[in-house]
Amino acid sequence: MLLPTLDPDQKTKELIAKIRLRTQNLFLTKQLMCAESLLTVLNLGLNGGLSPEIAIRLTSGLPEGLGGSKCTCGSLTGGVISLGLFLGREGPGLGNGRLVMSSAKALHNAFSERFGATCCRVLTKELKWGSKDHFQQCSLRTGFSAEMSARLILQEKPDLLHQADIAYLNTQDSAFAAGLKKIANTIRN
Repeated sequence: MLLPTLDPDQKTKELIAKIRLRTQNLFLTKQLMCAESLLTVLNLGLNGGLSPEIAIRLTSGLPEGLGGSKCTCGSLTGGVISLGLFLGREGPGLGNGRLVMSSAKALHNAFSERFGATCCRVLTKELKWGSKDHFQQCSLRTGFSAEMSARLILQEKPDLLHQADIAYLNTQDSAFAAGLKKIANTIRN
């Protein structure tokens, strides 16, 4: 039986939902931190061209509000870096950066409106750091930033929809599988 062809809007919505879920999965299974999971999923899911290792390195100082200072939320800064990967200038003097800057501002404003703040310290003040509630709350923010970043990217570059790595985005690791991956990575390194 053939499935009905989805209109581009429906395909885009489904892709964005997959991006959100994969990002949250990597975060909740503690494979990656907020910013790391965001850039990794958008990069691999939309074929941004970075190796997974480089995506993680670029964002590894951002979690916990910029290196643990509890300042700007890592999911927000990870989203901005993701916007830069897909919408940023391509070199010195090439373009004026208005597209990525307006997209970053839109992400910031949507995040602030949704959660009431952009500061990790404010967002997590009622939570015990490292608790299940802390991870659940941060997962919601990470998913929101992934979704908004994907929307902004696909709005400007709709052709990315056709090169998305759906198999990667459909992957959902259990906590057990994530633990095995961590052990394997530790042994390899």
